[in-house]
Amino acid sequence: MEFLLVLAVIIVICKILGVSNEMIVAGGLVLIELTIIAMMLLFAYCCVRMIFTKRKKARFTRIDRVKSGRYKVAFYIVDDVEYPCIFPSEVILNDKMYRTDREYHVLFSKSMKKVFDIYTVITCITGFIASAAAVFMTMQVVAFMELF
Repeated sequence: MEFLLVLAVIIVICKILGVSNEMIVAGGLVLIELTIIAMMLLFAYCCVRMIFTKRKKARFTRIDRVKSGRYKVAFYIVDDVEYPCIFPSEVILNDKMYRTDREYHVLFSKSMKKVFDIYTVITCITGFIASAAAVFMTMQVVAFMELF
């Protein structure tokens, strides 16, 4: 909500200073493009981090908040030590996806002291593909618009 208020204040200040509507829209589109690029870089970083992890057997223990975190994450026991997952847990179907009676294969990052479970791996790969496609498509639209 604060973001929308800040955005409205910025737009009002731009109008007071005489900035044209086209420039305000162009600025908004640039911000959207930078957000998409940031998403792509985040997913690329996670995919690279996954390359340097080790596959381990783990047991799911619980879903809870990390001490310094705002979101609930899944916790797994790897080599008798409990580690959190790097991404937040799924909001729906927790009882179907995370079961304590199963043994899971996770990717364990010793330096980060976090795990990548199967849902995180799927999220990282599909997120990178989708955001890279979005960056490519928006760049094509920009190149097409320069023709006119």
